[in-house]
Amino acid sequence: MEKPSEQHDILLLANTDTKSIRVASDEAGKTDRFDKINLDNPPFLHINRSGDMENFMANYFQNGKDPAQFRFFRVPSSEVRDAAPYIRELFKEKQSRDLQDFVRKYEVKPASQVSEKEFNNHKNSSKINSNNSSNNHSLKEQKMSTVQSTQTQPAQTGAASKLPRFNEAMINWDQLKQFGISRDFLKEKGLLDNMLKGYKTNQLVPVRCNFGSAILKTDARLSFQQSQDGQVSLVMHGMRKEPELDKPYYGHVFSEEDKKNLRETGNMGRQVMMSFQGSSEKVPYLISIDKMTNEITGTRVDRVFIPEEVSGVKLSDFEKEELREGRAIFVEGMISKNSKVFDAHLQVNADRRGIEYIFPNDGPFNKESIGGVDLTKRQLEDLTTGKAIFVEDMKRKDGETFSSFVKLEKNNILSFTRYNPDSPEGAREIYIPKEIGGVRLKPEDKDDLRAGKPVFLNNMVNRKGEEFSSFVKIDTETGKISYSRTQDGFDERPAFKVPQEIWGVQLKTTERSQLQDGKAIFVEGMTGFNGKMFDSWVKVNQNQGKLDYYNENPDKPRQSAGQSANAARQEINLKPEKESQKQEEKANKKPANKRKVS
Repeated sequence: MEKPSEQHDILLLANTDTKSIRVASDEAGKTDRFDKINLDNPPFLHINRSGDMENFMANYFQNGKDPAQFRFFRVPSSEVRDAAPYIRELFKEKQSRDLQDFVRKYEVKPASQVSEKEFNNHKNSSKINSNNSSNNHSLKEQKMSTVQSTQTQPAQTGAASKLPRFNEAMINWDQLKQFGISRDFLKEKGLLDNMLKGYKTNQLVPVRCNFGSAILKTDARLSFQQSQDGQVSLVMHGMRKEPELDKPYYGHVFSEEDKKNLRETGNMGRQVMMSFQGSSEKVPYLISIDKMTNEITGTRVDRVFIPEEVSGVKLSDFEKEELREGRAIFVEGMISKNSKVFDAHLQVNADRRGIEYIFPNDGPFNKESIGGVDLTKRQLEDLTTGKAIFVEDMKRKDGETFSSFVKLEKNNILSFTRYNPDSPEGAREIYIPKEIGGVRLKPEDKDDLRAGKPVFLNNMVNRKGEEFSSFVKIDTETGKISYSRTQDGFDERPAFKVPQEIWGVQLKTTERSQLQDGKAIFVEGMTGFNGKMFDSWVKVNQNQGKLDYYNENPDKPRQSAGQSANAARQEINLKPEKESQKQEEKANKKPANKRKVS
């Protein structure tokens, strides 16, 4: 690629979720790490015309990436070296005036308004393409398929399912307009109610982002998710070519049996104990594949609804327990809506958080080297018979040398992992590199790392060419390397500090103390984006460092947690008959007495 000159612009992508910066390097949608590239001979994609940027984005976001998690910067290539320090400062809490000037000058923002007529025209014109795309990206190879249409509603979970998970007052609809999503559109299509209950839309929705010099059009399932600042944000679940089963899912490494089950049925078929970043507590989860988008999705077992009967057949306690464990059961003599008798397997689908019907239906590697390394006859035999092999000193396209376990997946696709996928979960065989950060490892260092112990390495060199020293530790399940300034700092996380005010309501000292102790409190009279007041249970989520909001008391068992707002007020010793007077007094307060939430 030719060396950039002053007339070229480049595109930088800031991922606000992973807090990472990448640079567009290929019009097919490929990127490079911004802190890794050689600025003297960079692999930049030259943005000369609006079509360059439009083509890149169309390719980049086709594999399920969420545009809402990105900020985009179009910078002249002659100024990219000067842009580097600003980019590294982008995710800091306090931003300098120079960074703010840089953002104002170079950030490419989506258009704030998209006309409803334009949006509907896109919806109509892409309806056929959406259906074809959905079919193309579905799991064609799976040997089991669901009989239920994707248009059906999620399984209802009793009385609790009738309550919305998110309060509509916490949604900034003006912000969502930049993606062509409006409240009226979701309401008209019958999608809003289930989204407020915490479900994804049961159909693909066209999303349109206008960046001025480029327009991104894609189809995705939509859902709401509460962000760190308490707002309810839009999440776009874009379509993927295939599920990413070779990557750990929140630390869980899929076994070969897991992959087989997920590819064949869409469900993993068993519970798995999982913990999330910042927490050592493990809880049982079920994992499935979203059949519309190929996204891997999971749900806690205690959030799955198991009914007493399905299609007229009462389930036994044993059958309900099997379903709760994630296993499929075969049920005979069920009655369909048109009064026909049928038999089918039943299994819990994590994407639906409920039961689905499944029915059975019927539904040569010739490389002698991988990454420039010639394979032995034994390696070729093992690879073609489905076994994982270890290959050392392979070379990437950029010339970097690496070693990895290699396994042949279906369609002759090779997977590369730091761990042996054939080794049992809990006793993984992992690859310990010869050196880390340019520092050669001693035999005793390798032994400690293999046992999951941290070692201290001096004078390593990072990707920017800077020297540093650090404790290093390797995950014994995934082989992932992590770094820490202290020996015990690998699991450290900052303690969440309860704010003094939420949604315009000043918290009492006792309320803040209860929240800090992990208890739920009921907060009244909060003011949403629409200017209306709302009440909610609030509890600290220490794992994610934020406040969670509930319509029910999360500290009570599920079967007794369905409290109305009036019952909640009774619990905190407020008389219901005085409630109307109290709300009227709050409504008559001047707006100046409430802090505006932005």
